[in-house]
Amino acid sequence: MKMRFWKSILLFFFIGLFSGVSQLSKIHYLPPLAYADDPGGSTPNRGQYLYISTPSASAVNVVITPIGGAPQAVAITNTSPYRYEIQGSGVPGAGPSQAMLPANNSNQTGRVHVDKGYIIQAVESEVYVALRTIGGNGLQAGALVSKGGAALGTQFRAGMYTSYFPSGSFVSFISVMGTEAGTILTINNIDENVDLVDVDEGALGSNAFNKLNDIVVNLNRGDTYTLAAIATGGGDVPGASEYHPNHTYNGDGLIGARITSTKPVVVNSGSMTGAFTEGGGGLKDYGFDQLVDQSKVGTKYIFKKGDGITDTENVLLVGTTDNTSITINGNPVTTATRGARFLKSISVSDFEGGDTNDNFDGGGAPNPFLTTTTITAGEYFLIEGDKYDGNGNMYVETSEPVYAFQGVSPGGGQQVGLFFAPPLKCSSLGDVNNIPEIEKIGDAVLTGKVNIISRIGAVITITDDNNINQAIGALNVAAVVGPSAVTGNVNYVTYTISGLLGNVSVFSNDELYVNYFNESGAAASGGFYSGFSSPPEKPTEINDGSVFGYCAPNLSLQAGNMDNFTSFEWMLDPGNGYTKIVGYDNQLTVSTTIAGNYKIRGYISCPGEPTEFLDSDFVSVVLCPPDSDGDGIEDSLDDCPFTPGSALLKGCPQPLIIGNNYKTSVATGTIQIIEEGYFCSLFLFGHFNTAYHSGTNINPEVGDYIIYNNRQLFESQFAFGENFAYMYLPDFTVIVEVQKSNGEIVAMYPCN
Repeated sequence: MKMRFWKSILLFFFIGLFSGVSQLSKIHYLPPLAYADDPGGSTPNRGQYLYISTPSASAVNVVITPIGGAPQAVAITNTSPYRYEIQGSGVPGAGPSQAMLPANNSNQTGRVHVDKGYIIQAVESEVYVALRTIGGNGLQAGALVSKGGAALGTQFRAGMYTSYFPSGSFVSFISVMGTEAGTILTINNIDENVDLVDVDEGALGSNAFNKLNDIVVNLNRGDTYTLAAIATGGGDVPGASEYHPNHTYNGDGLIGARITSTKPVVVNSGSMTGAFTEGGGGLKDYGFDQLVDQSKVGTKYIFKKGDGITDTENVLLVGTTDNTSITINGNPVTTATRGARFLKSISVSDFEGGDTNDNFDGGGAPNPFLTTTTITAGEYFLIEGDKYDGNGNMYVETSEPVYAFQGVSPGGGQQVGLFFAPPLKCSSLGDVNNIPEIEKIGDAVLTGKVNIISRIGAVITITDDNNINQAIGALNVAAVVGPSAVTGNVNYVTYTISGLLGNVSVFSNDELYVNYFNESGAAASGGFYSGFSSPPEKPTEINDGSVFGYCAPNLSLQAGNMDNFTSFEWMLDPGNGYTKIVGYDNQLTVSTTIAGNYKIRGYISCPGEPTEFLDSDFVSVVLCPPDSDGDGIEDSLDDCPFTPGSALLKGCPQPLIIGNNYKTSVATGTIQIIEEGYFCSLFLFGHFNTAYHSGTNINPEVGDYIIYNNRQLFESQFAFGENFAYMYLPDFTVIVEVQKSNGEIVAMYPCN
């Protein structure tokens, strides 16, 4: 948030790693964002960019695909990240783009797009992808960092600014991208009084619980659907339930909305613009991020305060389960806790002494004591900034998993960024390598601070323009405050660092969570580079020798490095949903047998926490074309599809009957026909094999090949013996001499 005429920019990053690969991925999905069509205050008209980086010292090829457009290939390294310009600063008519939709009832939201958003794919190694933007003629800024494969899920809850004192330039949104064909998307848990942009609520209808009926759409891979609400719409909330006299149903109407799908999707949510303060349109900023599946959120969080006032430094916790309660800094929220119950939320704040209260008037009487202390699924807790301890830390525990969003500011009520915060988990280990141009959005240069949350005793080093893997307590140029204790959790400490520049990397040997914020006046943005574990790599396809290429059943799939997972399994969707492939637990290779989508599900178990699972991107497997005789020629191209033969032979071979009396020799021409009465005159009925030869005539000739025998099942080598075989062909009263290595007839002898 900011005063309209102040000039500043704040950029916020939140980072934490699982074994050095968190939020690193070979594939990233970016649905578009929705904004208020207000060029002077909200439109993203000062530049929109993608920042792509990698830990890899060697070149990584990356393909950036605008949905519906032409892909662009680039190569990056750890020291040479790439900035992709979606839209430059100050372009005439800037705002609407591949990544941005105006929410102005012009039919840009509330429908499926097949030409918006991006898919970014890396070839050799994983990459980070971030979107950063500046708008409102320089007064607003925002950023999100893609979660990569960790973003895929089938169940989500939305979060954004509360916008209790609305403005026509406040827009909240939910934006979804499909990752597989035939996905059914459902969005619900939205009050019937909410007025959605580009949606006919009358036609949609509502249910007995006073909620809008389900919004159901079909998505294919790359299709997107964006839902938006302008904060001034929806009518007033009744006085007994309102947070502020101007509180509308639209202000916080999309918070807690439930997003579900039949197949994995990726979800962005947030506000462009919105606010936690109650200053109306004069105090606003962007705040948006990419979410993860409900299975990946948690119950324990540490938040590190920025430099803002209590109005902006708010924490929003969205419930996923009924009867969710919370503990703040080790103190349970009870009826002895000050706060208030509103339409769909519980606000927790003392506002005693000289604290600035939620109405931004410089002070006020203490709040009453709470009469209710739990929320249901889709409701939320709003924890005001006065709940941070003296070190600027807040430790929150919840009885059930919640989606956590944090507002952070460099100062005052005019600057704030909003980001989706990761929970504390044993899997959040390792390094962030790297955040590219941490002080920039496009060509705008910013300054700021870094906050680090870590376990006590962790060894942390920093790399930037002025430091190379330097210990956190001995940085050049940059200044450090900490370690600072966390009230309610003795296992963690926090640090604050100012003065980092350029490409920034943070290295640690233990859990690590890092947030970064900076400014050049009054705009703010939010995003984080890790904190959620990365999924398994996409399986590698291995051709088992089929002449038809990569197809089942002649295709195996190989898992990558699975050392970061407690266990894993293979899953298959043949067209009616994913199920486990039995018998392949913790096996690095699986043999494909039927067509469908195959993926790996990895599990991470942390003591005292629910088991976390992450899915790889899928591999689509098709069946090999029918080849009834197994000769390597598909039936549609085989003139004789039911006659097994040589893979080099096309067409129907000539039939033969071969007596089952064989004689072999090392050298050719050793047979004495006069001695071979056993071959020529003692042939018994039933003592023969059916076979074929490759000649164009019915009669076999020297140079033709014997290509199949129905008992011995040979095509290039006969069953036993040495280099040459002699066999009787009763239909032609001849003995043929065959080279056993390939079945070629090298001589023929008549029976006399």
